[in-house]
Amino acid sequence: MTAARAEAIFRSDWQQTVRRTDRMFFWLLLGQWAAVVFVALVWSPRTWIAQYWSIHQHVLAAVVLGGLFAAYPLYLIVRHPGTTYTRHMIAVGQMLQSALLVHVTGGRIETHFHVFGSLALLAFYRDWPVLITGSAVVYLDHLALGAWFPLSVYGVTSASIWRSLEHAFWVVFEVVFLTMSCQKGIRELRAIADREVQLEDALANVRKSHAEVTVVSAALQEANQTLEARVAERTQELTKAKAGLEATVQERTKELVEAKKGLEEQVRQRTAELQKANEGLAGKLAELELLNKIMMGREERILELKEEVQSVRVQLSALRPDASRKDTHPDA
Repeated sequence: MTAARAEAIFRSDWQQTVRRTDRMFFWLLLGQWAAVVFVALVWSPRTWIAQYWSIHQHVLAAVVLGGLFAAYPLYLIVRHPGTTYTRHMIAVGQMLQSALLVHVTGGRIETHFHVFGSLALLAFYRDWPVLITGSAVVYLDHLALGAWFPLSVYGVTSASIWRSLEHAFWVVFEVVFLTMSCQKGIRELRAIADREVQLEDALANVRKSHAEVTVVSAALQEANQTLEARVAERTQELTKAKAGLEATVQERTKELVEAKKGLEEQVRQRTAELQKANEGLAGKLAELELLNKIMMGREERILELKEEVQSVRVQLSALRPDASRKDTHPDA
């Protein structure tokens, strides 16, 4: 499944590259056609007929053949973009444009660089068989014109087959490295496709993990909502209980305040009664102390009287000794 997906991505990316290159050659073929006509008008008459200016047959060739070489590839680009056949026909038309440009410039060696540039542009397709098609077209052109009309290809009146082979060698030299570049480009596209598949797999895993996280998050959110509902319910109950407790506390506080006031009133009354009782006890104590003093005075007086009586008795005893003896005798 992964390999098939990577192959599909590779084909899609390559097709985009091919279509983008088709669009590039669409404008390039039109521009080259106009450039060939311009060169034929400005350069070819002077090249082929010295200093005289005139409408030469090469101008007609540039207009007609340039249009024919560009027309069919342009049609394919519009009607069948991205196909293998279109690529190869573009390669044929591009190399024929190079051959026509070489022809109208009288086989200038500098113009041959257009061939190598065209091959480099065809390498944008990253399809090395297209390079083989372009190389074959340019080699056949150089071989045929080199044999029949060397002045239009090499700028000389006669040329051996070795000159065509030399040109073919340098074309093959470039095509070898361009082929390596095309294969490297294909490998890079495949690597990009593989990385994209790996990235898609990673993103799929991330999405799966995200979905799991979403489920867990939904469960947590639901649990959180349930918890919040319970907390709100408990908060409401606690608020009601708090309100009731505050009312009870206020009521009890009021009762305690009233009880405190009554107790303070009782304390004041009891204090007043105790003060009155204390004052009465103080009076009683004063009376008792007074009585005690009176009693002590009386006891002292009694003692004094006892002493006086004893003294009198002694005196009487002295005056009446017989009576004293009678009194002291047991029988008396």
